[in-house]
Amino acid sequence: MADSSYSYRGFMLDPARHFIPLEEVLKLIDAAAKLGMNRFHWHLTDDQGWRLEIKRYPLLTQVGSVRGKSCFWGESETENNCGFYTQDDVRRAVSFARERGVEIVPEIEVPGHASAMLAAYPQYGCRRQDGDTMIENPYPYEVQTIAGVFPSLICAGRDDAVGFLENILDEVTQLFPGPEVHIGGDEAVKMHWRRCPDCQRRMRELGLKDENQLQRWLVMRIGAFLHARGKKSIVWNESLSGGMLPHWFIVQHWWGNDRETRQFLSEGGQVLVSDVETYYLRPYQMAPINSIISAPAVPSYAAGHEDGLIGLECPLWGERITNPSRLEYMLFPKLALFAMKAQRDPRANDPETALPALREYRTALGELNWAPEDVWNPSEEQKAAALAQEENKRRLPGMPRVMEICDRIIELEALEKLTYQIDLPRSFARQVWDVSFSKLPDYCGGVIADPSNGAEEMNAQLCLALKERDSGAWRGKPENIWLDTMKSFTRFVNEHFKQYGYYGFDRGFWTTRQASAKLFRIGELEYELTEGADASSCVALHIPSDAALEPDRLNASISQAREFLKEYYPELQDCPFTLHSWLLSAQIEKLLPENSRIRRFRQAFDVTDTDDDCLEGVMGWVFDMPREKRTKEFVAEAPETTRLQKALKRFLLAGGTVTGSYGTLARAFE
Repeated sequence: MADSSYSYRGFMLDPARHFIPLEEVLKLIDAAAKLGMNRFHWHLTDDQGWRLEIKRYPLLTQVGSVRGKSCFWGESETENNCGFYTQDDVRRAVSFARERGVEIVPEIEVPGHASAMLAAYPQYGCRRQDGDTMIENPYPYEVQTIAGVFPSLICAGRDDAVGFLENILDEVTQLFPGPEVHIGGDEAVKMHWRRCPDCQRRMRELGLKDENQLQRWLVMRIGAFLHARGKKSIVWNESLSGGMLPHWFIVQHWWGNDRETRQFLSEGGQVLVSDVETYYLRPYQMAPINSIISAPAVPSYAAGHEDGLIGLECPLWGERITNPSRLEYMLFPKLALFAMKAQRDPRANDPETALPALREYRTALGELNWAPEDVWNPSEEQKAAALAQEENKRRLPGMPRVMEICDRIIELEALEKLTYQIDLPRSFARQVWDVSFSKLPDYCGGVIADPSNGAEEMNAQLCLALKERDSGAWRGKPENIWLDTMKSFTRFVNEHFKQYGYYGFDRGFWTTRQASAKLFRIGELEYELTEGADASSCVALHIPSDAALEPDRLNASISQAREFLKEYYPELQDCPFTLHSWLLSAQIEKLLPENSRIRRFRQAFDVTDTDDDCLEGVMGWVFDMPREKRTKEFVAEAPETTRLQKALKRFLLAGGTVTGSYGTLARAFE
């Protein structure tokens, strides 16, 4: 073994989806030890199964280890769906592994992937409040028979639920003497937490701003519990979303959150590399062995902090691995190649030297079901055939429902996150969420959506915006522009409250442009793109009600917009910026003092007056009048708080009219 080997050289097996008999586990530990591996990560719990006997909580295995026919698109949907490891099995495995220089790292998921756990002990899930009524067990839990990510989370707001986890881990630490315990922390969709009065109370008491910070609090609590027992806690890198973690945590990086992982490393944290594109043991057609060979020695997020990388681990997830033969096929030769990488064997970085070494390992390891060499690096034709096969599986009976459930859960989690990012008032945000949540009857606990006040329309538009962000017109656009533009929804909801005294959304006719990336908020102004790229094209300016008409901020907005167009819409980069607004009208100019910001704003444009009646816009923008009162009959009710309101009200009551004007931006704001 090379002196430069990583101190942690691990592989992960997932018996939660399909149970792996103990004898097969021991066989693979033996093979891994011969390859130079020194960690076996045992993923013992997930939504689809609980596989570890806990004496204090027998229902975990009596209920949580039993599952009916699955829908994972595997070779079999009935094979090895049930089963668990007794504590005697664990002791045997630990002894067997230690004799070969391998430590076993058990994983108990916190707080998500808890469907099987909560199917056994539903009282430790979240409650829900419906008005003044407290619903004690609102959500039905079951051991999941489909793949995906689910909203089943242990309640973080109740001490008895946290104590339940600690009691489980107390037995786990006695069974596994190694230095680390893995506590998950990935893919925790928090829709139940957001509706849970106990979780929300905990957040208020601790001064936490969101549910990511609540997850960090729970992970910290469990980590401290394990630290007191001499264990380091390993977590998937999503656990950094709520903030940094102390030195008794190890972060396992698999996907996303690169910035947070880099910060953790910069603060002296220790990281395991398990990047999905290189070290996940996926099917050969998706991840040929060349993807491991070409994996960089140092991932980009760790550049400059190499000392914090303590090891590599290759995870093998088990949704489609229904038997030992398939398991070995997926592991070999990749496990042998990965072991070379973990030992920093230079042969692993070049196909000319890696392939002969793998053939030698194949002979040395004896009877294992290695994948044949002709699939190690599949041809383009083989890859295409595999993709076609995957598409065909999506059409199998039951699959449309599975895909719909998975897509809706992912969409709803993204929607809820977005409403936080744009500061949408929580009471109205919940109405928007529930439009989607009510379409998940297996997980929503009977939530009925309230379609009133425009929540349904906002839900549809924000979901469209998220799709456009993922794979449409918003894809790749700057994050700050995306979020500033989406905040228009919040602005309109707050304006509705100001006008009517309750939250609602009645501007859906306007925000279709923001949702579909036809209109962008950049700094103080909004920019609407016109269709086409001919000589008559222009970019229409709009002035949000919260815009600060300060010259330096306006000029910065214009400059940033030009750069944005140059990069993303080069055909429009030289188009004129135009504004059609009552703010440019000569009547308004006469009502304003010489140094008025609106008057100075107007001077940057070459203006042409029009005959358009702009009373409705004036009544809304200047006086915050409800839509049904934006007529001459209600001018007398208009407020007179600001100088402009007073002057404009007198003007209108005297019979004056405000017409629109069309302006082309011709000079800098001064």
